[in-house]
Order: sequence, then C-alpha cells, then structure tokens
Amino acid sequence: MSVLHLVQGGIDNGDLAWLIKAAHEHLDSPRWVVPKTALPGDHVVVFIGGYGFFATATITSSPLPREDWPNRYGAYLTGVSLIEPPISLGTILRRFPELSWARYPRSITTPSPSIAKQIRASIANRRRHGARDLKAEALADAGIQELRAVALLAARPRLTPREKTVLYRTRSLAIRLYVLSRAAGDCEGCKTAAPFFSANGKPYLEPHHTTRVADDGPDHPAHVIALCPNCHRRAHLSEDAIAFNTRLKKTLVALEPRKRPNPALQRTRFARR
Repeated sequence: MSVLHLVQGGIDNGDLAWLIKAAHEHLDSPRWVVPKTALPGDHVVVFIGGYGFFATATITSSPLPREDWPNRYGAYLTGVSLIEPPISLGTILRRFPELSWARYPRSITTPSPSIAKQIRASIANRRRHGARDLKAEALADAGIQELRAVALLAARPRLTPREKTVLYRTRSLAIRLYVLSRAAGDCEGCKTAAPFFSANGKPYLEPHHTTRVADDGPDHPAHVIALCPNCHRRAHLSEDAIAFNTRLKKTLVALEPRKRPNPALQRTRFARR
C-alpha cells in the first residue's frame, strides 16, 4: 500500500476554496507542499485549520524545492476528493491519541503505517456513513461542520413522545451543541456577548425552539436559536413574545438558509500554491 502523508492548507490564501473547486471540477493541483521523501503514487490527507481532515489526493510527481518557500518541497496532486463533513481536530485527537501531530498540527508529517491504516479507515467510514460515525459521547469534541451534519441527521418534523409519569419530549444533543457553536458566544437575538461563562469555560447561552416543542414544533437547526437568558425569557414571557419570536424566525432564515452556502465557495480568489 502507498505511503500516507498529512499536509496542510490555508483558508485566506485560497487553498480551501481551491480544494472544493478541484473536487467538483476534477482539477489537478499545482505544487502542494509535501514531505521531501514523498513519491509519486503516495496519498495525502489535507488538513485545514478550523475544519480538520478536509480532503484526500494522490501525488503525481517527485517533490522539487519550492522557490517561494525555503526548505519546502512541492509536488503535483490529482484526484482531489472532499471528506464530508471534515473530520475535526477534536475528533482526530479522540480517535488517534497516539498521533502526536494532532496535538500541534505541523505543515507536513508522515504517520506510522499502523496509524496511517487507522486514518484511512476513519476517512472511509466517514465517507460511507457521513456523520453517523459520531457517537453521542464524542459530540463535545466535534467541530461545527460535524455537529451540523449530525444535527441534520437527527432532525425530524416532530419529536416522538416517551411516556413515564408525564409526557415529555426528547431533544437532540447534536442540535443543541451545533446551535451553541453556531452562535460563537453571542446571543443570536440581541447580538450581544453571552452574559457569563459556564463552569466548563464556555459562553452561557440557551437554545430556544421558535415554535415550542410542546406544540409539535420541529426539532431542526433552522428552528432553534441560541439566546442569552434575558432574550430567552423575553421569547416566552414578555408582552411582545409573539412579535419577538417572529423576529427570531426571520433571523434564523438568514442563519440557516434552505441550502446553507459553504463560506469557502463565497471566496472569489482561488490562489494557486
């Protein structure tokens, strides 16, 4: 089996946008930074900061010195294929704790054959099953792309009631974590920072269903918004609660359009490496 190398790409320099374009249009890559020891036929996994393992490709040329980057070597890539959703750094650390690279990602590295085999299997599993490969206990370490994918898998028009002494409805942990991650510490109602930090060190916000779950409201990211406690109480108890909820629903239309655009595709510059 060919050797596997981990390489990096950027966002502002156009790498991420180019990978998406290359995967969709079957483009071959200009010279990407790879280990000096890489050989044609070796495989690479491209890591993008903030996303994780983002794409795979195959090296098609021998590495040559990069004139624009001292002590770095570049090679051509082909067969760029995206990993959807990307495997986040948190998930990488959980799955491969022995992979020292993951604790401080460097530009290039060549993992051992045993770890490379595990990485290949994890990528194949992600491509086969999507976000279904994430268990509930792993969601706390997942990236926002993973959380959204799981949230959409868990989403359904109505929640199934379970009966104990009273009727209650289950809520999706994935949707909760995704909505809080989407807010990035700011109330999506009043746009101000969360009023305090929770014991876990994260900004405190509360998920709010704009149509109550008790009224058979949909448990879906497009109908759940992250609010500070004040806005959350306002949405339920204020004299303008109905009008405020209507405004929140309009906010959610912008946050979660029917077909959520990939921010990388909105970039107009596709920089060549």
